[in-house]
Amino acid sequence: AADPDQPISDVETMSEIVEGETASRVVQLRLLAALSAVALLIAGVGIHGLLTFTVSRRTQEIGVRRALGEQAASVVRRVLREGIALGVAGTLIGVAIAYAAARGMSALLVGVNPADPLTVSAAALLCLVTTVVGCLRPAMRAARVDPIMALRSET
Repeated sequence: AADPDQPISDVETMSEIVEGETASRVVQLRLLAALSAVALLIAGVGIHGLLTFTVSRRTQEIGVRRALGEQAASVVRRVLREGIALGVAGTLIGVAIAYAAARGMSALLVGVNPADPLTVSAAALLCLVTTVVGCLRPAMRAARVDPIMALRSET
């Protein structure tokens, strides 16, 4: 029913139209991903700093334990267990907050259910891996505490 002699202008493929319509959302999601990565880095550094402080405050206790025969591996496990307990608690609280916030951000989540178990599990696992990585250095430092030097030092 259209006139075949009429000129056609602004010809675009469907993928170009979709790309043009979703360009602003792509920028928003990239910004959100970058800020999430920064938040994850800050969380890892925070856990590292907290455990480093805890280990430095407990140097004498660790020295006494080591002098009484505690193995270095046991010290590492104890420090990792403390850090991982903090990470698990933070991850559980974060998952609850994320679930509540996902409802408000559902417009940004194209093709993803806000309560998608795979996505939530992957995010939680990433948080826990960040926790373990943040805990490793303080745990190794605690394992290297010299009992004699720890007992001689004053707090």
